[in-house]
Amino acid sequence: MDIWEKETLYAAQKKGADFTVFFFTPMCGNCQMASRLVDMTQNVDNIHTTIAKVDLNYVPEIAQTLEITSVPALVKFKEGNPVDVSYRLHDVTAIFEFLYSE
Repeated sequence: MDIWEKETLYAAQKKGADFTVFFFTPMCGNCQMASRLVDMTQNVDNIHTTIAKVDLNYVPEIAQTLEITSVPALVKFKEGNPVDVSYRLHDVTAIFEFLYSE
């Protein structure tokens, strides 16, 4: 997963892209574990969406806009718009279900 800056996220939204963002904070132990699980999903299967990491410490305005209440969080974007959020990142199955849900 690439780490995106705020500008990269805004550019993907403006372009109308489909992508998923893994929001985290570096000192969060659960975030570190969830990051490894999300990485595993990309290595195990051919997920047809871009998954990027964004450090929430640097984008508090995005957290507020998207109403992210805790980390780690996965936010799915369709055509540049946020459509779903998941805080269930405790196992690979939950992550796959979120990534493949419509």
